[in-house]
Amino acid sequence: MKFNTTLLLLKIIRYKIHHVLFWLFYFILWIFLYEPAVGFNKAFENAFMIILLHGSAAYFNNYYLVPVFLRLRQYFMYFVSIFLTISFICFIHIVFLLWADTIDDTEKYSLWTVEFFINDAISISYTLAITMTLMFFKQWFEKDRLADKLEKLNIETELKYLKSQINPHFLFNSLNSVYALTLSKSDKAPEVILKISDILRYILYEGGEKVVGLKKEIEYIGNYLELEKIRFGNRLEIKLEVIGDSSGKEIAPMIFLPFVENSFKHGVNSNIGKSFVFINFDIYETGLTFEIKNNLPSHKPSESPDYQGGIGITNVKKRLNLLYPGKYTLAIEESEKTYNVKLQIEW
Repeated sequence: MKFNTTLLLLKIIRYKIHHVLFWLFYFILWIFLYEPAVGFNKAFENAFMIILLHGSAAYFNNYYLVPVFLRLRQYFMYFVSIFLTISFICFIHIVFLLWADTIDDTEKYSLWTVEFFINDAISISYTLAITMTLMFFKQWFEKDRLADKLEKLNIETELKYLKSQINPHFLFNSLNSVYALTLSKSDKAPEVILKISDILRYILYEGGEKVVGLKKEIEYIGNYLELEKIRFGNRLEIKLEVIGDSSGKEIAPMIFLPFVENSFKHGVNSNIGKSFVFINFDIYETGLTFEIKNNLPSHKPSESPDYQGGIGITNVKKRLNLLYPGKYTLAIEESEKTYNVKLQIEW
């Protein structure tokens, strides 16, 4: 079982265990320091009183003086307040030592000296410094954790937004295909509708997941290609080649679809002659290489001057940056007759 330091710290902070552990350790330390001189019983009493006084000063400083003065940059007021607090605690400590009779009579005369006051003030100051450091560390840890949560939330929100753009884009193209076939009263219309149903089922149940099986994703691409093959018939040549074993591998859903859609939108749809779309998946242990190649029309449509500027391609680049930062390379090459995309992803 993997040890999770962050989870342990969260549990300690949640149940205030760090307060108990700190003061217990401090209590034992003072007993250890006092015991050789006055014996265990008096050491216990002295240590208890020190913990009570130092703890009062620490919590008063952390939960009142720091928020009221230090955080508001009222430094003069803070230092005056902390000086008065330490002086008051020193006075209470002296009164307790005289009243409780926990030190030898020969040492009582030294309680009202400047030396004792300074040493006691230094001791209290050490406690305040330690507890303030621990408080600031706790606040830093919680802020850092909150920043991580906000960053993850922002990434998830952006990914959902990008997916919401991909799905309607695909649906719009597919319904146009069905509409064209129904106008021509084609017998292929029912088959196309079934293919669309299978693809939408995948989007509905798998597309919302963070990762899906690579094998399912490739099957999804295959269904999309079959849909387009039905639509274009002999005018379109399609090849889908898979090299390697996709079993057990996972990938973010609908990463490849925008490139496939792009091939049809700017290549096949715009070409009045015979067209081709060749897709290759090369799968290996540490990642995969996805390549897609299609021919281009002799003249690009005037409404699409930027071949790489579609919503799908823009979104998939953003998703790759969010999901695989530093773990992917994307190369897009365009010649006069062909358009090539090569995407490499490391697990």
